[in-house]
Amino acid sequence: MRRVILVLGLLAFMLTGVQAQAPYEQFESTPMLPKADKVDLFKKGLAAHNKKYHATDPYKASVWTDITGPTSGYYYWFMGPTTWAQMDARPAGGEHQLDWDKNVTPYVESYGEVSYWRMNKDVNYMPEGASAAAFTKSRGRFHTVKPGQMDRYIEQMKKVAAVNKHMKSAASFYLAVRQGASKGPHVVTYSDFTSWSWLDSNTNFQKEFDVVHGVGAYAKFIDELDLCLDRSETYDVLSELVKE
Repeated sequence: MRRVILVLGLLAFMLTGVQAQAPYEQFESTPMLPKADKVDLFKKGLAAHNKKYHATDPYKASVWTDITGPTSGYYYWFMGPTTWAQMDARPAGGEHQLDWDKNVTPYVESYGEVSYWRMNKDVNYMPEGASAAAFTKSRGRFHTVKPGQMDRYIEQMKKVAAVNKHMKSAASFYLAVRQGASKGPHVVTYSDFTSWSWLDSNTNFQKEFDVVHGVGAYAKFIDELDLCLDRSETYDVLSELVKE
């Protein structure tokens, strides 16, 4: 009996440890269009705010700017990775809000829609030996998923991640899913890399896809995407990290 109690106690301890770990990674995204003649002041104020209130996990902030696509010129403030439970203790209100209102908002022409994006753990590729901190460029592809087709879409993205791993791509590959109901986009796949020259890489993705998944797999892959996505709503964005 004593042995059973000890075993149950050990299991409870192990489960507590598992539950203490973050079950997922999620980012808050806030788009901002700075005033054309106040960009430097905007960047300076935002950098100071991040250093003071968002320098450490899980509320660490980073800033990227879109240089192509429908959001060209926007700066995106990301906080995380975090979870909903951790959001209860996030920096907010009081001096934090006063600092934002004083040092950031006066230089913002307009704010976009705040959204939350959760990383999918099964679609996750990072080049061996690479440092995420060195990746300062990014290409994102945004999709609108048809109702009831999210699982089908994720299965296809797992295949893409496998091909990237097979090719030993120099860029990462991730999938993030937007949280909450929306008209779209619902998902984004993105690759981070060190320099724009990566876009000139001569890789035959279609051929490599068939090598990994079998002859004719790429054609079937395209058919599957047509079933689960509204392809007319798909768009790409190139972004760059704003280090300062």
